[in-house]
Amino acid sequence: MDHSSRVPVLANSSDDLLRALGRRIRSGDVDAFEQLFRAMHAPLCEVVDAYVRSQDIAEDIVQDLFLTLWITRSQLTWKDSPRGYLFAAARNRAFHHLRHAALVRRRAEESATDSRVSGTAPAASLPDRVLETAEVARRIRQVVDALPPRTRLAAVLRWDYDLSHKDIAVAMGISTKGVEKLLTIAKSRLRAELGEQFGGEIAVD
Repeated sequence: MDHSSRVPVLANSSDDLLRALGRRIRSGDVDAFEQLFRAMHAPLCEVVDAYVRSQDIAEDIVQDLFLTLWITRSQLTWKDSPRGYLFAAARNRAFHHLRHAALVRRRAEESATDSRVSGTAPAASLPDRVLETAEVARRIRQVVDALPPRTRLAAVLRWDYDLSHKDIAVAMGISTKGVEKLLTIAKSRLRAELGEQFGGEIAVD
């Protein structure tokens, strides 16, 4: 993302400084809020953009985060790391966006499939390979949807959104080894349910 036109990021802002800003923000100090915005806006956008893959969407997510922070400032308590709190909040909002986008896309795909089938010959007369591929894709989605939440999230970010293991680690706040472990679990479950069909339909690296 290009942040060259913005006020320079205070990259070395300590948690102590951010806590001090938080105390001032709680009392309604606009200057303190603007300082926090300048300190954290760009790095938060960088992290969000790493997995939503859209600068505009990342900007919107972070802007909304800061707006919510200001509206609920009287409830602001940073007992632990303010930076950790902000990055976790940004990740959660990005996950919500991805889940919503996936739902919209899935509904659109289902609608398009229904339209194609209803406008052609009966399903029994369609090429066998098309029907087989659609059925395997449906079964893969069922298995993925039934995975434990964190395993499912890693699988969706990797296979639906083609994120690297490093980007997934940043998005989920875990190590790349943790990502690899979750994807191994997901692949094992898919192979157990689908056998060789799984490997032939989507990349499993």
